[in-house]
Amino acid sequence: MRILHYHCPAGISGDMNLAAMVALGLDPAALESELRKLPFTGWSLQFETTRRGGICGLSCKVILDQHHDHSHVHEPGHSHHRTYREIREAIESSALATPIKKDALACFGALAEAEAAVHGIEPEAVHFHEVGALDSIIDIVGAAIAWHLLGIDRIACSTLEVGGGTVKCAHGVMPVPAPATARLLEGVPFTAGATDQECTTPTGATLLIGKACTFGTRLQGTQVKTAIATGHRDDPNLPNALYLSLFETAGESPALESTETISELAANIDDMTAEAIAFLCEAILEAGAVDCWQSPATFKKGRLGSIVHALVTAEQIQSVEACFFKHSRTLGVRRKLWERSTLQREIQTLETPFGSVRVKSAQRPDGSTHRKIEYEDCARIAHEQKQSLEWVHAQIDPLLDHSQS
Repeated sequence: MRILHYHCPAGISGDMNLAAMVALGLDPAALESELRKLPFTGWSLQFETTRRGGICGLSCKVILDQHHDHSHVHEPGHSHHRTYREIREAIESSALATPIKKDALACFGALAEAEAAVHGIEPEAVHFHEVGALDSIIDIVGAAIAWHLLGIDRIACSTLEVGGGTVKCAHGVMPVPAPATARLLEGVPFTAGATDQECTTPTGATLLIGKACTFGTRLQGTQVKTAIATGHRDDPNLPNALYLSLFETAGESPALESTETISELAANIDDMTAEAIAFLCEAILEAGAVDCWQSPATFKKGRLGSIVHALVTAEQIQSVEACFFKHSRTLGVRRKLWERSTLQREIQTLETPFGSVRVKSAQRPDGSTHRKIEYEDCARIAHEQKQSLEWVHAQIDPLLDHSQS
């Protein structure tokens, strides 16, 4: 497995990413040959070595012809304002390899959803401005080509700076991170304020999110190649550089234990029955919470009650909060951000004399595998056989051990 690790103390942009890929060993001629499969002309790539704050690295510039941004797929006057649908159709109809199309479309899809949420419209109606320009299309599709040609299986990121101040874009002067960038990075750990310039652009953010980057990771493997890319701005506050490392691991075992950001919602409840609280917890899980539990507590005036907790992803915060307010009498819900490590897991099916049962398996970093039969299936068999859960496990656990061996 080949893992590309991003270290972005000065952020990331599309051209910095392309430069880093070439510095990592990607053949510029092969990159350009693949990009020519898109229905756009009037561009070329330029790579040169530059120095930023004492750091030497490769930079990339997309050079547009004087009458640039020619396309066979858009109407006159749309040179800088393409829709998500136009870009998607251009990629889908090209001769690019399927994995390249998949990654490129995933990146543009992530950005379309972010822009749609910011502007309150459907993704299909999104008009890309800066990212719809030809140089940004080259950056995003070029990244997908690079990942494919370099054989990248996964990407990870340990440090991401977004910058500060304001940035001027098609919609006027916006705070940094720009609204679309901020939306893309919901639930992602990053730093801000290292400089008063934009460090992570919408293009850079969509590359990480579209490729399903794992943030805050512990890498395991052999580092086989490193690369440094530099941006066009010479920032006096920090070296404008992007650092990449290519890791290789043996076999298909997971090369990293991922650390993700997750929110805990909690509410104090001292005026509801046990039945009503149980119903609330069921509704919270149905609303998409990762987990829900209660802890006993003593509140003011010596009242006994419960604190209801829920773990939620960034996408589910609003729906689960709404569930708290709908199904409980609480007047407030607290939020707390946690970092949690998770192992890759999958659900398998085990055939038994009592029917099929689901088995959850997870591979630990040391290579061993943890397997557990789903409780609901054990409970079903116990009811059907009029036996205890212990009896069910005594019948099925040997089958589980045999299938593992």
